[in-house]
Amino acid sequence: MAGTASFRRCAVCDRQTALWCSRCHEVWYCSAEHNIQVCTTVPFLQHSEPLPRPGLSIACSSLETIAEESPRSVQAIFFPVNEDHPRMIAIELRDCGRACPVPVLEPHCKGTANSVVLQRALNKDLLRYPLRLFCDSERHANRAVQRITSGLAKPFLGNAVVLKCNGTRRADYTNATEHDLPTLSAYFLHCQ
Repeated sequence: MAGTASFRRCAVCDRQTALWCSRCHEVWYCSAEHNIQVCTTVPFLQHSEPLPRPGLSIACSSLETIAEESPRSVQAIFFPVNEDHPRMIAIELRDCGRACPVPVLEPHCKGTANSVVLQRALNKDLLRYPLRLFCDSERHANRAVQRITSGLAKPFLGNAVVLKCNGTRRADYTNATEHDLPTLSAYFLHCQ
């Protein structure tokens, strides 16, 4: 029968589900909490703190919790308050003992940066690689945002850094590119 979803049973509560663990490729689950409990490839997740939700501050509870492993970096898009154009920057990622590494946003975003996850493209389709927009609380209008929206967006306040998530589960980051600018422009025009 075309269009019929294949349902399995959650490994924790035995509910019907269509969610399959893409990490271990072994278990079915019905919620993120149950996935963390049963995934066999990431054992440190079973006792970790809950993952941060979009729109909340992203920060480790203290600097001491950041692992002393060699950091890696990804390309991000930076919208500086005092420049006319966005530019590409390297953002260091640190393992904080959570599923997703924590981006080091200083000195680009001052203080605790708030974030939002952009999951839909201009045509309303889900993005395969969602974009996470971090912004600080600076009170100056962002000239780079005004430039990419031809001055049509409401004034966007503060610096902004955009990271590209590596897949819909947002468990890691990959390099952002200039091809992400149309989605960001649409967000700045319509979602403020």
